[in-house]
Amino acid sequence: MRLLKRTALAGLVFCALAGCGGASTSSTQDTIAPDAQCEAVADASCQGADLEGANFSGKDLSGIDFRRAHLVGANFSKANLTQANFYGADVSGANFADAILVRATFDGAKLTGADVQNTRITGASFKKADLVGAQFGGAFATDANFSGATGNDELTGAFLCKTTKPNGEVAGGSC
Repeated sequence: MRLLKRTALAGLVFCALAGCGGASTSSTQDTIAPDAQCEAVADASCQGADLEGANFSGKDLSGIDFRRAHLVGANFSKANLTQANFYGADVSGANFADAILVRATFDGAKLTGADVQNTRITGASFKKADLVGAQFGGAFATDANFSGATGNDELTGAFLCKTTKPNGEVAGGSC
């Protein structure tokens, strides 16, 4: 289900939000109310959008395209991010606690200081991601790939099952 639609206006990229608590642009003041009933928008993309501090807590953002987006301090706690694409995005300080990251892509993304605790990470890719200060306590990673990621070589606190660590070693091969 896609909730955001990419729109270009005067050289700026922003995402229109459909039925999400009245928010209509992606300025730093906009948030999506946790209890809002959001409507899907076809061909959604927030590529390169500035959504710093946005609140997506508990939302279904399956398949959303956040490539190269600026999502510093955004709240994705308890969100469904199945097949979401964060390639090259800056999600420094973002909150992903208790989120679902099934087949999500974070290749080359900046997750400096991000809270990724208690997440379900299945088949997701974090190749060459910046994980400095990212917290993975209680996260459960299965068939995930962290090859070449920097800043948290052991993915401290995460349970790893058939997951490729930053050094290329596969952890939890028999789980």
